[in-house]
Amino acid sequence: MKIKDVMSTPVVVVPPITPVRDVARHMDYSGVGCVVVSEGRGIAGIVTDRDLAVRVLAQGRDGDTPVGEVMSGHPVMVRAEDEVEVAFDTFRRHSFRRLPVDAEGGVVGMVTIDDLLLQMHQLTADLLTPVVKEISEPQHQSD
Repeated sequence: MKIKDVMSTPVVVVPPITPVRDVARHMDYSGVGCVVVSEGRGIAGIVTDRDLAVRVLAQGRDGDTPVGEVMSGHPVMVRAEDEVEVAFDTFRRHSFRRLPVDAEGGVVGMVTIDDLLLQMHQLTADLLTPVVKEISEPQHQSD
């Protein structure tokens, strides 16, 4: 299975000069915990809800702080055409919960640990459904 089959879209993208107050509003409105910071087509970094708490609130910065000052630069990315095992391996090697997904030089989605867990649970349910159905049907005995 490919990452493009499990990634979340669309991605919220902001320029590095965006005030963190506006970034938090974008996150709230879009229901996401991570925003991509982009300059042109390239990705400059990402900022998570945790980054806002630790690098803005905990440091006493104000809401006008540009997101480019608190983002995580040069994020590790995966490609849309990669197999999901690449994302699993990347999550194992790093302490991330979210990975931007690249296709043709631009960010096209975000894959999260939650996306992968939901996919695993769905696959397990799909495998078990026929077994449960067979077990729960009455067995006909011949006399």
